Amino acid sequence: MKAKRIVKVGECLNLSAKFKLTYHIGIDDQNSIMVRVAENEGGGYFSPEWVKLDSILAKLESAKKPLTSFSLHGIFEGKSANTPGFIFAVLYAEGLVERDMDNPRVYVSCDPKPVIEAIELLIKSDTDIKVEHIPDGRKTTSKPAPTKKHNPSKTSQ
Repeated sequence: MKAKRIVKVGECLNLSAKFKLTYHIGIDDQNSIMVRVAENEGGGYFSPEWVKLDSILAKLESAKKPLTSFSLHGIFEGKSANTPGFIFAVLYAEGLVERDMDNPRVYVSCDPKPVIEAIELLIKSDTDIKVEHIPDGRKTTSKPAPTKKHNPSKTSQ
């Protein structure tokens, strides 16, 4: 699944509030709203695949309450255990879930209408944000892979 265009690039903290995530909100050819994580400042692996917002909201609706990031398991093609938690952080940042008043370690769904209306305004305004390509279906991290250090004092014979 691929986005036809990106209408929003956002940043938020992961659920532990230790690292910044960058995410994209886009639309596909049928104008379905889609979400993906694009970068993780913390260096943990994730899948940058696009997921339809309708699928996420349906999963939250049918999930056992109260909600946690585990509520999103099963809707991602990628195998990274971080992806559901990172998408859940995006949902929190966008106002689609909020912390439970009685137990701040879990969440409750919020009315998606205001969020969807704001995204639809971006869609109608023909917003089209160009970003560096992030390969679909590949686990990625924002930190470069470690490289071996060259030791000039050692010579090979």
